[in-house]
Amino acid sequence: MKNLKLFIFLLSAVFLISACEKIDPPYKETNEGGGGDTTALVRKVLLEDYTGHQCVNCAGAAITSHELKELYKGQLVLMAVHAGPFAEPMPNTLFTADYRTEAGNQWNDYFGVQQYPSGMVNRKEYNGEVVLAKDKWGEAIASLLSESADAKIDIDNSYENGKLTTGIKVKFVHDMSGSYMLQVCITEDSIVSAQKNNDPNAGDVPVIKDFVFMHMLRGAVNGVWGEDIFNGSIEPGKEYSVTYQYNITGVAKNSHVVAFVYKKSDKEIVQVEEAPVIKE
Repeated sequence: MKNLKLFIFLLSAVFLISACEKIDPPYKETNEGGGGDTTALVRKVLLEDYTGHQCVNCAGAAITSHELKELYKGQLVLMAVHAGPFAEPMPNTLFTADYRTEAGNQWNDYFGVQQYPSGMVNRKEYNGEVVLAKDKWGEAIASLLSESADAKIDIDNSYENGKLTTGIKVKFVHDMSGSYMLQVCITEDSIVSAQKNNDPNAGDVPVIKDFVFMHMLRGAVNGVWGEDIFNGSIEPGKEYSVTYQYNITGVAKNSHVVAFVYKKSDKEIVQVEEAPVIKE
């Protein structure tokens, strides 16, 4: 049986996500001035792939996203968002799994995703569109990577007995103004399940029974739209730190924390970072 060669090295794991708890202060919001050390600052871009297991074109789009990740090593973060009609479970079939999330459903509706697969690159307009067909993903990503990064995000994770503790630190490095939000999510790799497919190069047609889902959105740690972190004028060196706890049942070794900062006004993402739940 064919399968995605890109994925054959990965192991299968499934976990269930439960309640999130924001740890009470102390956390800090400071203005150090001077911008700090930015020598290691790298501009990173988020590609959200809106998909579903009943979407016959989505297996091919998954290949496209992974090819782009290989091309832009270290600068591209992927998140597969299962939402819309093709993500609905079908009882008494191979497609009984429900990979939808509250956050994914709301984002799907807010941004008006109607065709699958579709993607967003930093949720920024490219050639007049925010929601993009897969053949435009690469161009949109390339157009952003030449820009300097406005912020640096550090993620510090620890995991024990089913509980993730994730510390997020955001530092802005340029003079900026406006309102900015922090969104923290959990993604999971190596989920094996059925996927409809019409591309022989991606796997069996019409169904890949053991498709390996990667970078799947599993939940939003700090709510569907995250939380406000800065409003008004932002000087270089302005910093925000916060810690959350998130209960994870099962194996978490294939999971990542994805954190991104975006403009509240138009939802455009200015920086993104990811880190494994379990450090190797």
